[in-house]
Amino acid sequence: MREVDKQGGSRDEAREELRRRLRAVLTASPESIEGLVQLARFRSVAPGEQVYAQGEPALLTLILSGYAISQRTTEDGRLFMFAIGGAGLLFGYSGVSGVASSVEILALTACEVAQWSGQDVRPLFERDPALAMTALDSHSASLHIAMEGIERFLHQDARGRVVRILDRYRNLFFSESPILTRGHLTGLVGTTREMTGRVLRQLEREGTVARVGRSGLVLLRPEGLSGMAQRPST
Repeated sequence: MREVDKQGGSRDEAREELRRRLRAVLTASPESIEGLVQLARFRSVAPGEQVYAQGEPALLTLILSGYAISQRTTEDGRLFMFAIGGAGLLFGYSGVSGVASSVEILALTACEVAQWSGQDVRPLFERDPALAMTALDSHSASLHIAMEGIERFLHQDARGRVVRILDRYRNLFFSESPILTRGHLTGLVGTTREMTGRVLRQLEREGTVARVGRSGLVLLRPEGLSGMAQRPST
């Protein structure tokens, strides 16, 4: 992990790009946008390094390039993965309240990010109702997604969860240069490695996917995967 010291023209270019991205994802006054641009800290994060840590204050973060994953390690050492985001995703609003993060954000690929300390940007949120409502809307959406995830976990069998994750992130599992591997699937599904492997073997026998190498997957029947993912939970 390193903080990027952007000098001269490159600093101006980086700020202009950040300004453009913030306008695309935020409902906020021009003054708030400009305040965020001037307060931003640019960082390069290597694959496998933390964007921020579980248990530490969350940082308002915008991914400029690359992919990152949110995950949580429980007290008994189990790892659960929740969501994956790419360029344009703005998250970490809880940092504005000084709340410690309940998850770790980890870079899946090399990432360029812009970040803000909650303490630094809180005055912008206090002055700008539109910006504050953006944060509230984001929290509400996150809560809804979390509740849906819990419901699916309780009522959907392992096969249903594996299929749903493969379909949701198919471009990351099955691209020419995949971002996600079979190793990520267990954490995203929330079941054991043995159970995940059993489901993959079933899908392989049915001709939907094929396992390749030590960790790869190939999608053989895209329409089959979509059809299974759209079936009601059992």
